[in-house]
Amino acid sequence: MAAIARITAFAKTARLAPCPPRTMATSTTSTKPDWSPEKYLRFEAPRGRPINDLISFLSRSGLSQPQRIIDLGSGPGNSTIALKKQWPGAQITGVELSPAMVTAASEKNGGEGIDYQAGDVKDFIAPPDTDLIFSNAVFHWLRSSERIATIVQHLKRLKPGGLLAFQVPDNFAEPSHRLMRDTAYHSPGPWAKYFMGQDQKPELDPIESVGTWYSSLKPHCESVEIWHTTYHHILEGHEAIVKWFETTGLKPYLDLLEQDEAAKKAFLEQYVRGLKREYPTLADGRVVLHFPRLFVVGFRGKA
Repeated sequence: MAAIARITAFAKTARLAPCPPRTMATSTTSTKPDWSPEKYLRFEAPRGRPINDLISFLSRSGLSQPQRIIDLGSGPGNSTIALKKQWPGAQITGVELSPAMVTAASEKNGGEGIDYQAGDVKDFIAPPDTDLIFSNAVFHWLRSSERIATIVQHLKRLKPGGLLAFQVPDNFAEPSHRLMRDTAYHSPGPWAKYFMGQDQKPELDPIESVGTWYSSLKPHCESVEIWHTTYHHILEGHEAIVKWFETTGLKPYLDLLEQDEAAKKAFLEQYVRGLKREYPTLADGRVVLHFPRLFVVGFRGKA
């Protein structure tokens, strides 16, 4: 089990101090190659752990029989299936920006009680009877200028008693992501010209602090729960780290190199050299990828 460090803001109790109830995957680039469900699901089991951890917390927090669940950024449908397994009586709608992901999820998981639709998490409006808005590893794709505002809008539209629960990678400062930036901007090579003068930078914005999340969401909630979990994934080697991130954090960088295979190959070779410096090889040749994630749950008070 991953070690969980509970972080509560402005209170020492597990759930943050209540206030009087109030009466409520988006890529950084839109013209780049679509997402690959097959590549994403190469690490289905470890990617599923934070989904199951968040669902487990919700079930322990009294969410017993939700009737309507929205899965924002449902990807290939792995989170939707986990939600359905926990709450088989719920009607669950997966909302996903990638056409390839929507198609893959619909073909594999569509059926009674589950449907998928194309949509942007910034624009989607949940039905008024929604009990839970759930999101796994999506909101970090939004720029910081719109991330919290988008989440607050979803939260404000929830019916009294509803919940909004999400987790996002919090690895901006991790070696894996620092090396992406260092390779793109500070290492000479045939790839460098593709990262100069870009209107849309490939790196994602850092995740906001716990205090910022609390202060932004608390006015719209009866209570807010926030915690960090760092997962320690044992991978086959440094190339496996590349495979992990090529469908997530590395994708915006690789998209910019899509038309130049030689530059992309050189970029990845340089990135792997950096990974070998930062991630020591274990006794059996594997490596440990340390992966911190931020979990946030907003509890809407009952009217």
